[in-house]
Amino acid sequence: MKKIITFITLFAIFSSVLAQKQTHQNEKYRLITGIRVNPVIIYDLKGNNQQKVLLHAELGVLLKKKFYTSIGYTPAVNALYNFNEYWFIGFDKKLPVSWVLAEAYNFNMNTAFIQTGFNFKLSKIGNFFAFVYSPTNQLNLGLKMGVFIPLNLVLKQK
Repeated sequence: MKKIITFITLFAIFSSVLAQKQTHQNEKYRLITGIRVNPVIIYDLKGNNQQKVLLHAELGVLLKKKFYTSIGYTPAVNALYNFNEYWFIGFDKKLPVSWVLAEAYNFNMNTAFIQTGFNFKLSKIGNFFAFVYSPTNQLNLGLKMGVFIPLNLVLKQK
């Protein structure tokens, strides 16, 4: 366990140093990979809730600092996902805000899910989000609230 924590810590430090060195005003795109640490509370309409800490492995691209799209995998729930967000309040503002639309397929449940909501950038430490979600085979709304703590590596940027 100590080795995993050490690896994640070193990865985060290395990634943040790289990200600071590679920031440009007029970049066209940024190809990013990394791990997302995701403490989350999931509510359903029956009043039940679950608290989890999920890890996601992700590969994505940020286009003109406005649109981010990615694919990823969440091992704890055996799910493959596509994450799309549009930053309508940009990174140059005090509190950047994006609108998210994401789809996931959970292999254990043999079910697809869709979710949407808002994502708020919290300085350089991560994002707070609130998403409404439902399985696609029936309308069964729920609410997910939590944070994303990205441990990123910028692969390429232009």
